[in-house]
Amino acid sequence: MSAGAWLATAVSAAVPALGLVAFPAAAAEPGPLVLHYEAFAAGLPVVMFDFRLDESGSAYTVDGHIRTVGLLGLFYRVELRAQSQGERAGEAMRPHVHEQVLTTQGKDRVARLEYPGDGTVTAHLVPAEDSGRPQPTPQQTVDTLDPLSTILAIGHALAGAERCAGRFPVFDGRRRYDIVLTDDDVRGARTKDGALRCRAQAIKIAGFSFDQDYQPRTNNGHVWLASPRPGAPALPVRIDFDGSWGLVEVRMTKVGTDN
Repeated sequence: MSAGAWLATAVSAAVPALGLVAFPAAAAEPGPLVLHYEAFAAGLPVVMFDFRLDESGSAYTVDGHIRTVGLLGLFYRVELRAQSQGERAGEAMRPHVHEQVLTTQGKDRVARLEYPGDGTVTAHLVPAEDSGRPQPTPQQTVDTLDPLSTILAIGHALAGAERCAGRFPVFDGRRRYDIVLTDDDVRGARTKDGALRCRAQAIKIAGFSFDQDYQPRTNNGHVWLASPRPGAPALPVRIDFDGSWGLVEVRMTKVGTDN
Protein backbone atom coordinates (compact mmCIF):
# COMPACT_ATOMS: atom_id res chain seq x y z
CA MET A 1 0.00 0.00 0.00
CA SER A 2 1.18 3.52 -0.74
CA ALA A 3 2.49 5.98 1.80
CA GLY A 4 -0.69 7.93 1.39
CA ALA A 5 -2.79 4.95 2.41
CA TRP A 6 -0.70 4.30 5.48
CA LEU A 7 -1.17 7.84 6.63
CA ALA A 8 -4.43 6.58 6.34
CA THR A 9 -4.81 5.17 7.03
CA ALA A 10 -3.47 5.41 9.53
CA VAL A 11 -0.19 8.27 6.18
CA SER A 12 4.38 10.09 3.49
CA ALA A 13 11.68 11.06 4.30
CA ALA A 14 15.00 12.34 4.66
CA VAL A 15 15.00 12.41 8.36
CA PRO A 16 17.28 11.19 11.09
CA ALA A 17 17.53 7.42 10.87
CA LEU A 18 17.24 7.20 14.64
CA GLY A 19 14.76 8.86 16.95
CA LEU A 20 11.68 11.03 16.41
CA VAL A 21 11.47 14.61 15.24
CA ALA A 22 11.50 17.14 18.07
CA PHE A 23 8.41 19.33 18.36
CA PRO A 24 9.25 23.05 18.29
CA ALA A 25 7.84 25.46 20.84
CA ALA A 26 5.81 27.18 18.13
CA ALA A 27 3.61 24.09 17.86
CA ALA A 28 1.95 25.04 21.17
CA GLU A 29 0.33 28.12 19.60
CA PRO A 30 -3.44 27.97 18.93
CA GLY A 31 -4.83 27.66 15.43
CA PRO A 32 -5.03 24.97 12.79
CA LEU A 33 -2.28 22.38 13.12
CA VAL A 34 -0.04 21.97 10.08
CA LEU A 35 2.27 18.95 9.78
CA HIS A 36 4.84 18.09 7.13
CA TYR A 37 6.02 14.54 6.38
CA GLU A 38 8.71 13.13 4.13
CA ALA A 39 9.12 9.53 2.97
CA PHE A 40 12.28 7.69 1.92
CA ALA A 41 12.69 4.39 0.10
CA ALA A 42 16.15 2.83 -0.26
CA GLY A 43 17.53 6.04 1.23
CA LEU A 44 16.02 8.23 -1.50
CA PRO A 45 13.21 10.79 -1.09
CA VAL A 46 10.03 9.57 -2.78
CA VAL A 47 7.00 11.32 -1.28
CA MET A 48 6.10 14.50 0.61
CA PHE A 49 2.89 14.88 2.55
CA ASP A 50 1.27 17.96 4.14
CA PHE A 51 -1.51 17.53 6.70
CA ARG A 52 -3.67 20.35 8.06
CA LEU A 53 -6.11 19.87 10.94
CA ASP A 54 -8.63 22.46 12.09
CA GLU A 55 -10.85 21.45 15.03
CA SER A 56 -13.37 24.04 16.19
CA GLY A 57 -15.65 22.73 18.90
CA SER A 58 -17.08 19.48 17.59
CA ALA A 59 -16.46 20.36 13.93
CA TYR A 60 -13.32 19.36 12.06
CA THR A 61 -11.71 19.97 8.68
CA VAL A 62 -8.71 17.93 7.55
CA ASP A 63 -6.68 18.65 4.42
CA GLY A 64 -4.03 16.42 2.88
CA HIS A 65 -1.62 16.99 0.01
CA ILE A 66 0.65 14.17 -1.21
CA ARG A 67 3.11 14.31 -4.12
CA THR A 68 6.00 12.27 -5.42
CA VAL A 69 9.44 13.92 -5.32
CA GLY A 70 13.05 13.19 -6.25
CA LEU A 71 13.84 10.70 -9.00
CA LEU A 72 10.46 9.03 -8.52
CA GLY A 73 8.75 12.36 -9.16
CA LEU A 74 10.70 12.81 -12.38
CA PHE A 75 9.54 9.51 -13.85
CA TYR A 76 6.20 8.97 -12.09
CA ARG A 77 4.38 12.17 -11.19
CA VAL A 78 1.56 11.60 -8.73
CA GLU A 79 -0.32 14.20 -6.69
CA LEU A 80 -3.24 13.73 -4.33
CA ARG A 81 -5.26 16.56 -2.81
CA ALA A 82 -7.99 15.70 -0.33
CA GLN A 83 -10.26 17.33 2.23
CA SER A 84 -12.64 15.91 4.84
CA GLN A 85 -15.25 17.78 6.86
CA GLY A 86 -17.31 16.42 9.69
CA GLU A 87 -17.97 16.48 13.42
CA ARG A 88 -16.58 14.63 16.38
CA ALA A 89 -18.58 13.03 19.20
CA GLY A 90 -16.00 11.95 21.79
CA GLU A 91 -13.65 9.59 19.99
CA ALA A 92 -16.15 8.94 17.18
CA MET A 93 -15.78 10.74 13.85
CA ARG A 94 -18.89 11.55 11.85
CA PRO A 95 -17.74 12.69 8.40
CA HIS A 96 -20.07 14.83 6.30
CA VAL A 97 -18.15 15.00 3.05
CA HIS A 98 -14.78 13.89 1.67
CA GLU A 99 -13.32 15.02 -1.64
CA GLN A 100 -10.09 13.94 -3.29
CA VAL A 101 -8.40 14.44 -6.64
CA LEU A 102 -5.65 12.02 -7.65
CA THR A 103 -3.54 13.27 -10.58
CA THR A 104 -1.35 10.69 -12.30
CA GLN A 105 0.62 11.56 -15.41
CA GLY A 106 -1.66 14.53 -16.02
CA LYS A 107 -4.94 12.63 -15.66
CA ASP A 108 -7.37 13.22 -12.76
CA ARG A 109 -9.35 10.67 -10.79
CA VAL A 110 -11.96 12.37 -8.61
CA ALA A 111 -13.88 10.93 -5.68
CA ARG A 112 -16.52 12.69 -3.61
CA LEU A 113 -18.02 10.87 -0.63
CA GLU A 114 -21.21 12.06 1.03
CA TYR A 115 -22.48 10.82 4.41
CA PRO A 116 -26.21 11.35 5.11
CA GLY A 117 -25.78 10.47 8.80
CA ASP A 118 -27.28 6.97 8.89
CA GLY A 119 -24.00 5.08 8.49
CA THR A 120 -24.21 4.83 4.71
CA VAL A 121 -21.97 6.61 2.21
CA THR A 122 -22.50 7.64 -1.39
CA ALA A 123 -19.49 7.76 -3.70
CA HIS A 124 -19.39 9.93 -6.82
CA LEU A 125 -16.44 8.85 -9.01
CA VAL A 126 -14.99 10.45 -12.15
CA PRO A 127 -14.08 8.42 -14.10
CA ALA A 128 -16.16 5.43 -12.99
CA GLU A 129 -14.21 2.62 -11.37
CA ASP A 130 -12.76 -0.18 -13.47
CA SER A 131 -15.45 -2.86 -13.63
CA GLY A 132 -12.77 -5.58 -13.62
CA ARG A 133 -11.94 -5.00 -9.97
CA PRO A 134 -13.94 -6.55 -7.11
CA GLN A 135 -16.01 -3.55 -6.02
CA PRO A 136 -17.02 -2.98 -2.39
CA THR A 137 -20.65 -3.82 -1.77
CA PRO A 138 -22.93 -1.24 -0.10
CA GLN A 139 -22.96 -3.42 3.01
CA GLN A 140 -19.15 -3.34 3.18
CA THR A 141 -19.09 0.46 3.24
CA VAL A 142 -21.59 0.97 6.07
CA ASP A 143 -20.08 2.77 9.09
CA THR A 144 -16.78 3.38 7.30
CA LEU A 145 -14.57 6.47 7.45
CA ASP A 146 -12.69 8.30 4.73
CA PRO A 147 -8.86 8.13 4.98
CA LEU A 148 -8.38 11.58 6.55
CA SER A 149 -11.15 11.12 9.12
CA THR A 150 -9.53 7.76 9.96
CA ILE A 151 -6.27 9.49 10.91
CA LEU A 152 -8.24 11.75 13.24
CA ALA A 153 -10.23 8.85 14.68
CA ILE A 154 -7.03 6.95 15.48
CA GLY A 155 -5.52 10.08 17.01
CA HIS A 156 -8.38 10.68 19.42
CA ALA A 157 -8.84 7.00 20.27
CA LEU A 158 -5.17 6.56 21.26
CA ALA A 159 -4.33 9.99 22.69
CA GLY A 160 -2.97 9.28 26.18
CA ALA A 161 -3.28 5.50 25.75
CA GLU A 162 -0.59 3.16 27.01
CA ARG A 163 -1.48 0.26 24.72
CA CYS A 164 -2.32 -0.05 21.03
CA ALA A 165 -5.77 -1.34 20.10
CA GLY A 166 -8.35 -0.56 17.46
CA ARG A 167 -9.81 -1.55 14.13
CA PHE A 168 -10.82 1.28 11.80
CA PRO A 169 -12.91 0.58 8.65
CA VAL A 170 -11.86 2.77 5.70
CA PHE A 171 -13.46 3.47 2.32
CA ASP A 172 -11.90 6.00 -0.08
CA GLY A 173 -14.58 5.72 -2.77
CA ARG A 174 -12.77 2.97 -4.68
CA ARG A 175 -11.03 0.77 -2.12
CA ARG A 176 -12.28 -0.76 1.10
CA TYR A 177 -9.79 -1.80 3.80
CA ASP A 178 -9.38 -1.94 7.58
CA ILE A 179 -6.55 -0.38 9.58
CA VAL A 180 -5.79 -2.54 12.61
CA LEU A 181 -3.49 -1.33 15.39
CA THR A 182 -2.14 -3.73 18.01
CA ASP A 183 0.71 -3.89 20.51
CA ASP A 184 4.00 -5.02 19.04
CA ASP A 185 4.97 -7.75 21.51
CA VAL A 186 6.13 -6.02 24.70
CA ARG A 187 6.91 -2.75 22.94
CA GLY A 188 3.39 -1.43 22.76
CA ALA A 189 4.03 0.93 25.67
CA ARG A 190 5.27 4.47 25.12
CA THR A 191 8.87 5.04 24.15
CA LYS A 192 11.20 7.30 26.10
CA ASP A 193 10.38 10.00 23.52
CA GLY A 194 6.72 9.85 24.56
CA ALA A 195 5.41 8.16 21.41
CA LEU A 196 3.19 5.09 21.33
CA ARG A 197 4.65 2.40 19.05
CA CYS A 198 2.01 0.22 17.39
CA ARG A 199 1.98 -2.60 14.92
CA ALA A 200 -0.19 -1.55 11.98
CA GLN A 201 -1.96 -3.76 9.47
CA ALA A 202 -3.89 -2.67 6.39
CA ILE A 203 -6.31 -5.49 5.64
CA LYS A 204 -7.56 -5.28 2.05
CA ILE A 205 -11.23 -6.10 1.59
CA ALA A 206 -12.38 -4.92 -1.87
CA GLY A 207 -11.45 -2.66 -4.75
CA PHE A 208 -7.86 -3.89 -5.13
CA SER A 209 -6.21 -5.64 -8.07
CA PHE A 210 -4.89 -9.08 -7.22
CA ASP A 211 -2.88 -11.58 -9.20
CA GLN A 212 -5.02 -14.70 -9.52
CA ASP A 213 -2.27 -16.95 -8.14
CA TYR A 214 -0.91 -14.66 -5.43
CA GLN A 215 -3.35 -12.53 -3.50
CA PRO A 216 -1.72 -10.55 -0.67
CA ARG A 217 -4.54 -9.33 1.52
CA THR A 218 -2.56 -7.58 4.26
CA ASN A 219 0.18 -4.97 4.42
CA ASN A 220 2.20 -4.75 7.64
CA GLY A 221 4.13 -1.94 9.24
CA HIS A 222 4.66 0.09 12.39
CA VAL A 223 3.45 3.54 13.41
CA TRP A 224 4.60 5.83 16.23
CA LEU A 225 1.89 8.17 17.57
CA ALA A 226 2.28 11.32 19.69
CA SER A 227 0.38 14.56 20.28
CA PRO A 228 2.30 17.41 18.61
CA ARG A 229 0.86 19.98 21.04
CA PRO A 230 -1.26 19.96 24.21
CA GLY A 231 -4.84 18.93 23.51
CA ALA A 232 -4.10 17.65 20.02
CA PRO A 233 -4.88 14.07 18.99
CA ALA A 234 -2.06 11.53 18.77
CA LEU A 235 -0.83 11.77 15.18
CA PRO A 236 1.81 9.74 13.33
CA VAL A 237 5.33 11.00 13.87
CA ARG A 238 6.92 7.98 12.22
CA ILE A 239 5.70 5.17 9.97
CA ASP A 240 7.70 2.21 8.63
CA PHE A 241 6.20 -0.28 6.17
CA ASP A 242 7.17 -2.61 3.36
CA GLY A 243 6.31 -1.10 -0.01
CA SER A 244 6.98 -1.99 -3.62
CA TRP A 245 10.43 -0.33 -3.28
CA GLY A 246 11.32 -2.17 -0.07
CA LEU A 247 11.23 -0.54 3.34
CA VAL A 248 9.53 2.86 3.22
CA GLU A 249 10.29 5.22 6.09
CA VAL A 250 7.95 8.13 6.77
CA ARG A 251 8.86 10.87 9.25
CA MET A 252 7.17 13.99 10.52
CA THR A 253 9.68 16.75 9.84
CA LYS A 254 7.86 19.97 10.69
CA VAL A 255 5.08 21.11 13.02
CA GLY A 256 3.42 24.51 12.94
CA THR A 257 0.26 26.52 12.42
CA ASP A 258 -1.00 28.62 9.54
CA ASN A 259 -1.95 31.55 11.77
